Amino acid sequence: MKTPKFIPKILNLCLLCAVFLLLVSCQNPFRPKLIDLSNAEIQNLTPEALLNNLMLAYKEKNINIYKSLLHPDFRFELIASEVSQIGIDVNGDGLRDSWWGFDKEIEYTTRMFSEGSSDGLYPVPDYINLVLHIPPENLWEADPELGHEDWIVIPCSFDLVLSYTSSNTSFTANGIARFYLRKVENLWYIAIWRDESNL
Repeated sequence: MKTPKFIPKILNLCLLCAVFLLLVSCQNPFRPKLIDLSNAEIQNLTPEALLNNLMLAYKEKNINIYKSLLHPDFRFELIASEVSQIGIDVNGDGLRDSWWGFDKEIEYTTRMFSEGSSDGLYPVPDYINLVLHIPPENLWEADPELGHEDWIVIPCSFDLVLSYTSSNTSFTANGIARFYLRKVENLWYIAIWRDESNL
């Protein structure tokens, strides 16, 4: 029996349509479309959003979110009792200082999130949980320092837990952290983190 002449034409047309639809609508399953969702997470439009994103950065061990929370002139300030233990010589005068800046903070936090302690005693924590107890707005303070008229200070009690599953151990710290926040182009940033923790 002879194949009708129109059958190959229909098959060719169907094949052509299938190829066209495949090219137009198909996505490579091994390279899905990249969608950057981080932008929604780091819109620090309010002081509360900023501090909630700080907790998120610790929970996810996400250094990129963490960087986006800090002002370029960021300072981490220690209480006097901690200087001899963890203070570093920032200005090269041979003495431990009670603060460090943005670059050193990112170095230390990157190490905590993904490398472990520099002395090799502690691996990367399996879980990090930072809980900030953000007070109501009427307990926030104005920064009295000259030039900081638009800054606000939020004293938060906090609990920090670093958990290590393999050894079934954890490291905890708690106390008060004073966050000096400043607004730049409608977004809030941490300018100073003053630590008053109990190690």
